[in-house]
Amino acid sequence: MGVLFALIAATAYGISDFVGGFASRRVPALTVLLVSYPIGGALMAVLLLWYRGPLSAATVAWSVGGGVAGLTGVALMYSALAIAPMNVVSPVTAVMSAVVPVLFGVGRGERPHGLAWLGIALGLVAVVLISRQAPARPEPGTGETAAAAPGAGRTGTVGWRPLTMAVLAGVGFGMYFVCLASADTDSGIWPVVLSRAVSAVLVVPLAILGRQLVRPSRMVSGLAALAGVLDATANWTFVLASRHGLLSLSGVITALYPAGTVLLAMGFLGERSSRTQRMGFGVATFSVVLLTR
Repeated sequence: MGVLFALIAATAYGISDFVGGFASRRVPALTVLLVSYPIGGALMAVLLLWYRGPLSAATVAWSVGGGVAGLTGVALMYSALAIAPMNVVSPVTAVMSAVVPVLFGVGRGERPHGLAWLGIALGLVAVVLISRQAPARPEPGTGETAAAAPGAGRTGTVGWRPLTMAVLAGVGFGMYFVCLASADTDSGIWPVVLSRAVSAVLVVPLAILGRQLVRPSRMVSGLAALAGVLDATANWTFVLASRHGLLSLSGVITALYPAGTVLLAMGFLGERSSRTQRMGFGVATFSVVLLTR
């Protein structure tokens, strides 16, 4: 059952990122979150009827930190997905979200095994490889190069801005996982519910101050709502996966969520990947496996 729940979580995360990123190409990222966060938070609050536990001050504090980190990660990722190819942003974010918890553990005195250190090194290599973008197709009969995808530079690499946002988004997600893992183990899904509530509250003033508060169309609202439902489903099923099976195995399967985002981007948006990028995807996948063993 643990493997099944992890597969559902990975699928839901991957589709949610695609849907949310697609919506963010039409309205600012924070506007998308204004719709998706309350919906996802409400669904997770309902789950407290079945998965609740004691709530301590430490759990509340870690949950608040997780909410801030999670909001930062999602906002940066959606912003990056809006201006750069999804098949670049999603894998880079996934690698960094796996690296951060390992580094945090080292800071607390943990000593990762050799494979974990190799995974960190390979993760950094993967970021460099994935940042290479496929060359644009020439226009028929002209011999000219078509316009590069958003975020791409003339050198054939993704611009530094979306790549930096993708890396920082991964750091935010990594800290989100660190905060959830640091909460009391008997607290049920309180950390998930509280962190999402914090994010849903904070996104309002951020959208206003950043002048990203616009009225989305019905289609965009629907996409944002779907992203919220999928994200809530992913969080819920990941908790179930970690409690019905080995956490290491559940983490490996769930961390492969970019596969869904990349496949959807290639199928619906016509995004292409270069041979170097495909090599980077493989290295990223291998690095995540090493980090979670």
